[in-house]
Amino acid sequence: MRRVAVVVFAVLLAAQVRVAAAAPAGSAGSAGSAGSAVSAATPKPSPSPTAGSGGPTPGSQVVQPVQSCSQQDGDLSSAGTAAPWAEQVLGFTGAWQFTRGQGVNVAVIDSGVSGSQQLGRRLIIGQSLTGTSAGLDCVDHGTGVAGIIAAAQKQRNPFAGVAPGAGILSIKVTDKEGVDAGSLATGIVDAVNDHAQIINVSDQVGNTPALSNAVQYAARMNVVIVAAAGNVDQQTGSTGPFYPAAYAGDPAAYPNVLSVGAVDPAGAVPSFSQQVLTPVSVVAPGAGILTIAPGGTFKQQDGTSFAAPFVAGVAALVRASHQKLTAAEVVSRVTATADGGTGAGAGRTGAGMVDPLQAVTAVLPVAGQPATPMPAADPVSAPRPQPPDRFTRMLVVSVTGGALGAAGLVVIGAVVIPAGRRRRGG
Repeated sequence: MRRVAVVVFAVLLAAQVRVAAAAPAGSAGSAGSAGSAVSAATPKPSPSPTAGSGGPTPGSQVVQPVQSCSQQDGDLSSAGTAAPWAEQVLGFTGAWQFTRGQGVNVAVIDSGVSGSQQLGRRLIIGQSLTGTSAGLDCVDHGTGVAGIIAAAQKQRNPFAGVAPGAGILSIKVTDKEGVDAGSLATGIVDAVNDHAQIINVSDQVGNTPALSNAVQYAARMNVVIVAAAGNVDQQTGSTGPFYPAAYAGDPAAYPNVLSVGAVDPAGAVPSFSQQVLTPVSVVAPGAGILTIAPGGTFKQQDGTSFAAPFVAGVAALVRASHQKLTAAEVVSRVTATADGGTGAGAGRTGAGMVDPLQAVTAVLPVAGQPATPMPAADPVSAPRPQPPDRFTRMLVVSVTGGALGAAGLVVIGAVVIPAGRRRRGG
């Protein structure tokens, strides 16, 4: 028995020696070296291979480096007690008796969308080009955009989005203010491939072939693009035109694009976008806009960035209630039902204020027509009737005088005759 035990012990010892010899140096307790095994159930970050290391060996699990950023919460702890002015002006709750946007996914190509109770499980975390999760908003921008589009009603909370039944697909293209055109083009393609029916772009860039191709790809795939017309660039002073919104000026090539300008509570174009050269399809509230922010907070926002999602929400309502419409027809319907010229803006209001209820319910005289540029407004004059000739005038005067005389006799008779009868009877 002792001999058997010794033999077994020797075999076990030899096996341990072989295992130790096979393990690479430094692997004990390390989860970050290139090519190290990392549990698939609990992935951990791994540093990028150093230059000349040859990278991970074939067949090993590759774990991409994960960066981090600080989530930017809003500066308001609640939404207050009264409905925001934008909700009161647009009256989009009136359209909810017909649809709330169920079954429509709106892609928010932005700084990511942090989770919110008002978005719930309708938030879909999509692609990220930044190394941080598309479910993490480090700029406090994309979350606010998503809230305007689709935040659900909550008790003791007056804020709600335009289409609270729609889904939100977060496509993250930046972790800072602004984005480059290449990343934006890639984000649009990713959103189309992820089956978004509407894409909201609240960024402004220059025109590039890649961006043009991405927007036309969305058109071929029947996807509506709602884009902010842009604000005057605070650093360069540039007034545009800004893209992809400016593609709305060429509906023949880009029939799927809606360019959105902003108005303030007085109905006027705010100073931050009065000089912008981007063509405008419609306008929506874009100054002093209350919306959700990361961390269950709220924030007041300004800019065409926050006007565009109101229109994206309306487009979601239209797509949900008119499911056979093409992207071009959705664009046409939203512009055709807008509420005329709005406020003072020197032609910067396009077809006017977007009208959610009319966009959903209006019976249009011609359906299915692609959007066309809005013509300049002509002065309106009330037509005056032609003066009658002398004979007609004399005849009218005579007839009128006779009628008045007869009416006077009737009145006198009605007063005098009964009085005489009363005197005789007395």
